[in-house]
Amino acid sequence: MPLLVRLRPNGPYVLFTLAAVVAVVFGVTRADLLGAVIAVAGAVVLVLFGGPIIVSTVCRVPVLAVDESGIRLPLMGVRLSWDEVASVRRSAALRGKTSTPVLLIVPTRPEIVVVRVRPWLLREARGNLARYGTPIVLSDLSLDHSIDDIVTAVRRRRPATGEV
Repeated sequence: MPLLVRLRPNGPYVLFTLAAVVAVVFGVTRADLLGAVIAVAGAVVLVLFGGPIIVSTVCRVPVLAVDESGIRLPLMGVRLSWDEVASVRRSAALRGKTSTPVLLIVPTRPEIVVVRVRPWLLREARGNLARYGTPIVLSDLSLDHSIDDIVTAVRRRRPATGEV
């Protein structure tokens, strides 16, 4: 049975989503040009921040799936067979003065994976490649499984020929 990891709404996601809803409602009730601009901006933020949460939690599309054939990232549009995975490991992302745990999935050919990523995630994938050496970086703050659970699942399912 594969390990399916979904997004869970954390504080920033909820905050941005609520702010976007308020902007849409405010903009619609104003019923003028400025209101339309505010409503459209709120709708864009709602789609960007609320869309992945809705797709993952309501539609049950996983962010990450680990099984015997490899690793899939359906929201990202990436599928890696085990021979395409160099390593899966824990790291930390520095955000100001604090660090956040992240999961790094390092493909054997990261530049190929960047091309496979959905167009709206391309900039983030390139930034991750420059910062971490991999385009696939998942934050521990927004996953419904811990990084340790995911690494353990990878170790169990990955053929013995590779390193995790």
